[in-house]
Amino acid sequence: MTKNNTTMSGDSFGVIAVLAIFVGLLVFGYGLLLVPVSVLGGGWVAAIGLSVLFAGVFATRWVGDRLGLSASDQHTLSVAFSVLAILLLGTYVVVNFASFEAGEFATGR
Repeated sequence: MTKNNTTMSGDSFGVIAVLAIFVGLLVFGYGLLLVPVSVLGGGWVAAIGLSVLFAGVFATRWVGDRLGLSASDQHTLSVAFSVLAILLLGTYVVVNFASFEAGEFATGR
């Protein structure tokens, strides 16, 4: 039993790769929108989006054919960018969680 990673139209873009590219573009765009509020935060979110985008791009057969990459190299690059996105997301959550101080409730006296 073989597994076919192409879409219904028969092109070289798998459904998961297209989804990763689309999500990466959305997260990258959101990061760019955050830049006026926080340059570091917006850049960090944009870097997460680019990592997801590159993970999806390197998972396509089209890029492998275009750049002359073997299937093993494509898989390695896709996993590497996926791990980078997960690490960036994890550090973003840790840094933002650590930056919030314990809130104090003000009483109306």
